[in-house]
Amino acid sequence: MKFFRCSPCRILLCFVLAALLSALWISWQRNQAERASDTVEMVYDYDNVMDTAALENTTPGQLFDLYRKSGITSLAVYEETPKKLAAHGELSILQGSDFAARRQIPGYQADPGKIYIQPTAKGDSSLLFRETENALKLRIGESRVRVLTDADGTETMEVSADYSRFLDLSLGIYPSQVKNVTDRGFYAVLRPINVPRAGQAVVDQSLRAADASPGVSAVLFEGKQVLGYQKEAAYLTEQLNRRGIPVVLIESQSQLQFEKQDGILDMVKNMNYRTVRLYAMSKDELVKINQEEAASRFYISDIERNIRMNLFPSYKVPMNGDSLSETNANYIADVTERLNEHGFRTGRASVITPYFPSAFLRAVVMAGAVSLLCITLLQLLPRIGQWIWAIWAAAAVFTQILFWGTHSVLPLQILALGTAVCIPVLTVSLFLEYCLYRKRKVTEAPGWGRTALEGTAVLWAAGGLSLLGAMLISGLLGDIRFFLEMEIFRGVKLTFVLPLILVTCIYIQKFPFFGKTVASGSDLWQFLRRFSRIPVKLGTAGILLLIGVVSYIYVGRSGHTEGVSVPGIEIQLRRFLEVTMYARPREKEFLIGHPALFLSLAALYRKWPQILHYFLILGVTIGQGSMVETFAHMRSPVMLSFVRGLDGLAAGTAAGFLAIAGVMILVQITRFLGERYGRP
Repeated sequence: MKFFRCSPCRILLCFVLAALLSALWISWQRNQAERASDTVEMVYDYDNVMDTAALENTTPGQLFDLYRKSGITSLAVYEETPKKLAAHGELSILQGSDFAARRQIPGYQADPGKIYIQPTAKGDSSLLFRETENALKLRIGESRVRVLTDADGTETMEVSADYSRFLDLSLGIYPSQVKNVTDRGFYAVLRPINVPRAGQAVVDQSLRAADASPGVSAVLFEGKQVLGYQKEAAYLTEQLNRRGIPVVLIESQSQLQFEKQDGILDMVKNMNYRTVRLYAMSKDELVKINQEEAASRFYISDIERNIRMNLFPSYKVPMNGDSLSETNANYIADVTERLNEHGFRTGRASVITPYFPSAFLRAVVMAGAVSLLCITLLQLLPRIGQWIWAIWAAAAVFTQILFWGTHSVLPLQILALGTAVCIPVLTVSLFLEYCLYRKRKVTEAPGWGRTALEGTAVLWAAGGLSLLGAMLISGLLGDIRFFLEMEIFRGVKLTFVLPLILVTCIYIQKFPFFGKTVASGSDLWQFLRRFSRIPVKLGTAGILLLIGVVSYIYVGRSGHTEGVSVPGIEIQLRRFLEVTMYARPREKEFLIGHPALFLSLAALYRKWPQILHYFLILGVTIGQGSMVETFAHMRSPVMLSFVRGLDGLAAGTAAGFLAIAGVMILVQITRFLGERYGRP
């Protein structure tokens, strides 16, 4: 084939092969780190259990047992407030006027403008009373807190504060509550809130809560800042490191990187990337979907995005005749069952190994990526062959200097983007050469069945090349920063648009649109002039409009966010594929790209209009580009991405056979009707 007769291409392919071997080794090491991270922590709110117990006429212990059976391994412990302590009956909190009317302290006249706190009959109320005293002295000052003791030894706390604002005052996380959680057999996930300019004493208060039990599994900051931001964050980081307690990164609602919390990324870096990725769904979002869909979202997040901690929200109303707690426990149990079937365990969240590959191996992959870009350039502009080594040297030296000199991820991101664009272009370019070869070789169109079998072989060969080439992206971006999405692949939408443009440029050099191929700048100019003068009929305008709508959906549905909404029937198809296949393939592959390859062969053999063959080739490019772009999502395990591609090829083969069968039936119907119309 012409591709392999190019002398520079053969040499550059040797560099690509060396890079591929290095990338495969990096990906194998990455896979080992990802496979070791197989434990998902299932978290529910401690306060939800306590609040619901009274409403459902049950005990907290019974609800703890219910959630434990559903798979909950941990409870999120939030900062206490006077309102929560009073609502749970743990402390009696009254305004001065109410206290004076209800109770008396001999020899003391209650002040109506102050707040009075006393223990209740609950067993741990005295301990909570003491913890509240210490918390108030820390948070609002010792001068505003006084403890009075009457003749029988009953203690009363007098607090100088505005009652309405006092009820919502954050008091910190109490050690007794942490111990209560872990004594019941759960891990505790601490949720502290930052107190601006509060100083080290507030940080130490949270650390005392962390020291209350060895069952504290992680710290999940609440609010827009980490605890101690900015001055005490380094101190907190050091203390958490000593205790081996990781911090948690909350995945953004857009599924791209994280919810913004000031100081969190610096803390993760200083903890040597000892962190856990968490998926949480808002209550407002939960109530819009049923239990099965809710379970699916958590399950898919865990297996596809390396999420290792789930924070489950609660439904607002019960369903299916169950109590509210049973409703919540049921969808959580569904997630647990699916994870266990997929080979995951539930327990303390796995912290992925802070993996960084050999810098030398990565440099080899970078050189191979530059070679890949140069090969693509030769396919686009064959006449620059005499300059290709100068271009290669300049690009290789520039990226290597950036990599070794600055340790920046920028050259890795640039080369990963270039690789993601070039691999589908080169794969489709090889397919086009195969089409030209078959066009010269075949004198009579093969049967439909033979076309389908040939399409299967060609599809799997092209898909195999794309999957192997995509491993270069895994090698370039294969380190903990990209696994955690602290750094990301840049230019996702470009990986879908640029290959279509570049394949078009290659196509018009190989296939004649207006009787000749484009071989020079003047040929290109003549092609553009003739193309712009094509008369547009109403039917053509309708087809162009349809192509425009499809293109808008194609680009809008690509990338980290979906600008175009997903219809309900497609969601049902996704859920079906998730159940039946190891990794759900992408619709762009098995519904568009892979069937288009089958039809493009049929178009070639049966001499369909050239414009139709061209659009089918663009469809093939979409499928191959989607397979490669999957590997740009470094949060997904590398083996899952690879199997997703294989599943896509399997589903695409079935769709290709259906497409061939559909066209065959359509041709037969058209022939039958044409013969009847032609009879006298």
